Amino acid sequence: MAEYWIASRPRGAPEPTDDIRRFIAASRQSARSGQRLRRAALGSIFAFVFSAQQIFTDIYQLGHYFPIAFAAIAIGTAIAGFANSRFVDRLGMRVISHGALLGYVTVSGIMLAAAKLQMLPLPLFLALSALMMFAFGLMISNFTALAMEPQGRIAGTASSLYGSITTLLGIAVGSTIGQNYDGTLLPFATGFFLCTLASLGVVLVVEKGRLFRPHQVAV
Repeated sequence: MAEYWIASRPRGAPEPTDDIRRFIAASRQSARSGQRLRRAALGSIFAFVFSAQQIFTDIYQLGHYFPIAFAAIAIGTAIAGFANSRFVDRLGMRVISHGALLGYVTVSGIMLAAAKLQMLPLPLFLALSALMMFAFGLMISNFTALAMEPQGRIAGTASSLYGSITTLLGIAVGSTIGQNYDGTLLPFATGFFLCTLASLGVVLVVEKGRLFRPHQVAV
């Protein structure tokens, strides 16, 4: 749309500013790389945030202990950040993020199966949620870095655009899952699993079916 506006502006109209040109370049690069779709497909994390209080207070009856349980699950993200800093140079961003994504799909599938069988006690739910947070922490940091890789001098503008679009899409997906809460874990677990499958599908398309390609370090 912005490119069309530049091409069709009236004769004598002022030239677009450098900010507008950077915005257009960032939009083109983001759309071409497809990396922003990866994070957008991870609306599951927003679904967890939107549904957490209902799950812990209505289903598991934790009451005022809810913040403690929520914080305990978030420890997985903190551990992921530390682990990523230790292994990313050795393994590469693609190997770590793709492995974490497959683990994310596996854990969410286990949660869905347990929810359908009504065999998801609080300790198991906490353990699975912490594992998913761990996988999410590994994915989001590396996928974001991969998305910024081709941006070069417009990385600042591209990062802002990337964050805005993916956050808005994630909120839309997460709120849709949260609105389907029916007093059980099944809608949440189903939405979570579908989001992870969508994420895997997008990554397979963007990577042309080749996962775990080593990250090429610039010399």
